[in-house]
Amino acid sequence: MIHASLVCQGCSGTLYAVSTHGGAASLPIWKVDHDHTPTACPLRPLLPLEGTAADIRELPHADHVLTQPA
Repeated sequence: MIHASLVCQGCSGTLYAVSTHGGAASLPIWKVDHDHTPTACPLRPLLPLEGTAADIRELPHADHVLTQPA
Protein backbone atom coordinates (compact mmCIF):
# COMPACT_ATOMS: atom_id res chain seq x y z
CA MET A 1 0.00 0.00 0.00
CA ILE A 2 1.23 3.50 -0.80
CA HIS A 3 -0.14 6.31 1.37
CA ALA A 4 -0.69 9.68 -0.32
CA SER A 5 -0.70 13.34 0.75
CA LEU A 6 1.78 13.29 3.61
CA VAL A 7 3.70 16.47 4.43
CA CYS A 8 6.70 16.96 6.72
CA GLN A 9 6.17 19.45 9.57
CA GLY A 10 9.85 20.41 9.49
CA CYS A 11 10.27 21.48 5.88
CA SER A 12 6.78 21.15 4.27
CA GLY A 13 8.28 18.59 1.90
CA THR A 14 6.32 15.69 0.48
CA LEU A 15 6.68 12.36 2.28
CA TYR A 16 5.99 8.88 0.99
CA ALA A 17 4.73 5.96 3.02
CA VAL A 18 4.93 2.32 2.04
CA SER A 19 3.51 -0.60 3.97
CA THR A 20 3.96 -4.32 3.60
CA HIS A 21 2.37 -7.20 5.45
CA GLY A 22 4.44 -9.92 7.06
CA GLY A 23 1.55 -12.36 7.31
CA ALA A 24 -2.23 -12.73 7.38
CA ALA A 25 -2.71 -11.67 11.01
CA SER A 26 0.21 -9.27 11.42
CA LEU A 27 0.15 -5.48 11.38
CA PRO A 28 1.64 -3.61 8.42
CA ILE A 29 5.35 -2.79 8.41
CA TRP A 30 5.76 0.90 7.50
CA LYS A 31 8.46 3.11 6.08
CA VAL A 32 7.86 6.88 5.80
CA ASP A 33 10.47 9.27 4.38
CA HIS A 34 10.97 12.36 2.21
CA ASP A 35 10.37 11.93 -1.52
CA HIS A 36 13.53 13.94 -2.06
CA THR A 37 15.61 14.46 1.08
CA PRO A 38 16.02 18.20 1.65
CA THR A 39 19.33 19.32 3.13
CA ALA A 40 17.71 21.84 5.46
CA CYS A 41 14.93 19.79 7.10
CA PRO A 42 15.29 20.05 10.89
CA LEU A 43 13.52 16.68 11.28
CA ARG A 44 15.99 14.66 9.16
CA PRO A 45 17.30 12.84 12.27
CA LEU A 46 13.78 11.43 12.88
CA LEU A 47 13.36 10.04 9.37
CA PRO A 48 12.73 7.54 8.04
CA LEU A 49 9.89 6.53 10.32
CA GLU A 50 9.87 2.75 10.37
CA GLY A 51 8.00 0.14 12.31
CA THR A 52 4.95 -2.02 12.73
CA ALA A 53 1.64 -0.27 13.37
CA ALA A 54 -2.00 -0.36 12.31
CA ASP A 55 -1.68 3.23 11.00
CA ILE A 56 1.28 5.47 10.16
CA ARG A 57 0.25 7.96 12.84
CA GLU A 58 1.02 5.27 15.44
CA LEU A 59 4.70 5.09 14.46
CA PRO A 60 7.28 6.57 16.87
CA HIS A 61 7.80 10.32 16.23
CA ALA A 62 4.90 10.46 13.72
CA ASP A 63 3.22 13.22 15.74
CA HIS A 64 6.39 15.34 15.39
CA VAL A 65 6.97 14.64 11.68
CA LEU A 66 3.58 14.34 9.97
CA THR A 67 1.30 17.32 9.48
CA GLN A 68 -2.26 16.89 10.66
CA PRO A 69 -4.74 15.60 8.06
CA ALA A 70 -6.78 18.26 6.28
